[in-house]
Amino acid sequence: MATTTNLTTTYAGIAAGEWNLKAFLAAETTKHITVKENVPGKLKVRRLTDSATTFADQTCDFTPTGTVDIDERTLTLVDLAMQRQLCTLTFLQDWEALAAQNGELGSVADALIATMAGNIGAIMETMIWQGTAGSGSFDGFQALFTADATVLDVATPVAITDANVVAEIATVISTLPVRVRRAPEKPKLYVASNVAEAWRNAQSALGNNNLFQSGDAIRMTWQGSYDIIECPGMGDNVMVFAQASNLWFGTNKESDMNNIVVLDQRNVTGAKNVNFSADFFAAVQYGRGNEIAFYKP
Repeated sequence: MATTTNLTTTYAGIAAGEWNLKAFLAAETTKHITVKENVPGKLKVRRLTDSATTFADQTCDFTPTGTVDIDERTLTLVDLAMQRQLCTLTFLQDWEALAAQNGELGSVADALIATMAGNIGAIMETMIWQGTAGSGSFDGFQALFTADATVLDVATPVAITDANVVAEIATVISTLPVRVRRAPEKPKLYVASNVAEAWRNAQSALGNNNLFQSGDAIRMTWQGSYDIIECPGMGDNVMVFAQASNLWFGTNKESDMNNIVVLDQRNVTGAKNVNFSADFFAAVQYGRGNEIAFYKP
């Protein structure tokens, strides 16, 4: 299906030289989990577990005991694309008339590139958490966690409000085993935007609002121990408590999602179209379900 260009404008002079672009969700999640680049289709990550909880008595002989489990986890990339096409004739009676007459799209091309890049980031942010496998998509963390019985589901999750957010976060924290909470790599609490808003409101009500008046330098934390990461792509009321090294975002080249190829078709097919194409690979996976606390009403 060709790209539909909905043109609503009135020509009454010269162009202002700028475009107003749609706001998109911030692509925050990949900054706070493990990004695995240059994945050749599939990535096998081997896992080793030693189940020992006690020591053995010393003897003169070498006496091995205990159990060591070795298995693997597979991260499988999905081939994705976003493609658009603009016809120069569309703009012959619009603000970009002179550029269209010359076979160019001028600033509208830059505006479309910026919009596509923003759209890709926003869609990816949502897909990382809420994606479901199918055409042009992959299973996000929420679908993967829901299907895995080893993931630590938080008991009796509810809709988050300013009044209950502190207590509910405490429940999430306590669900993760102490061995993970006190590991050298501290886990992070990933929360939906409505949870983050409730947290900020609750802190203000507790008299801690001064913490949120100093700009981005102030991080949200749980009692100074664990970073709280707002993930705009999460579903409402969802929280995940895990180590960043246990949550994976896989791709071929991360830069591909910001690399939009512009192909002028005049010298290719003679058509008065300009094609815009972004092609990339992506998927998510995690290592150990029993080291992830998952809160989803």
